[in-house]
Amino acid sequence: MTGPRLPISPVLMTPPLLAILALGLAPLTIVVVWSFWSWDPSTYWIKPDLSLAGYAGILEAGRWTVIVSTLVKAFGTALLCLLIAYPTAYAVHFLAGRRLSIILLALITIPFFTSYLIRSFSWRLVLGRTGVLNTWLQDLGIINAPLDWLLFSNFAVIVGLVASYLPFATFPLLLSMRRVDPTFLAAAQDLGAGFWKSLTSILLPLTMSGIFAGFLFVFVMVVGSSTEVQMLGGAGASIVSVMINDVMRVANYPLAFAISTIVLIVIFGLVLIGNRIFGLGSLFEDQSP
Repeated sequence: MTGPRLPISPVLMTPPLLAILALGLAPLTIVVVWSFWSWDPSTYWIKPDLSLAGYAGILEAGRWTVIVSTLVKAFGTALLCLLIAYPTAYAVHFLAGRRLSIILLALITIPFFTSYLIRSFSWRLVLGRTGVLNTWLQDLGIINAPLDWLLFSNFAVIVGLVASYLPFATFPLLLSMRRVDPTFLAAAQDLGAGFWKSLTSILLPLTMSGIFAGFLFVFVMVVGSSTEVQMLGGAGASIVSVMINDVMRVANYPLAFAISTIVLIVIFGLVLIGNRIFGLGSLFEDQSP
């Protein structure tokens, strides 16, 4: 049973809805429409001449490979973030007291007080040949020479991405855990369920919406990122956002819009699947008594 709800006023709802349409839906619609237009060399712009040249260009010069590689990186980063974020959220909500939980949440968000360029560059100081990690491993006698693959590699990119976007997985999980009725866990313990049984039978199913929300947030952020790849992946590393910038520099706008449309289709497909299977909308439903 839910509590009393405030009446919905069309006058109050109209401005935010118009803002969402103008700032969100309209630009995305333009991107999709323009992806089917053709390039006009006389005006250095596009014209409303129906063409699939932009989508055909995705299959050229290894661009499709970059898209697939980006989606794989986003998927892997999102999974790693969930593996780290779930026990973190559990510790903050169930194990830490009020003061300690505030300290832990502050430690998670403090890196965002600095520039993303500084955050990415700091990993060079950790993973480089003369960085903290290589120096520490050599001092302990674990390795005899610096490990070159720690920096300017997919490993370095994944580390930078996980470090950058871990909070985006942690906070949805924390929100979903706070919506779990504690009497469910107490009842399971009274019936003899141990930690793992309570986790797999009660907590995980009740926090699936938070799990998918965290996955989706990280996935979307990684697909749109570029700094970590450029600073930690080396000169040959690429990702969708970098590829779009390169295409825009040569004024191939239909191709850039076509690449963006493919990415949008993947993301919206994930949202629809997540809402259908995991009940993503339930994360924001009112559960007041």
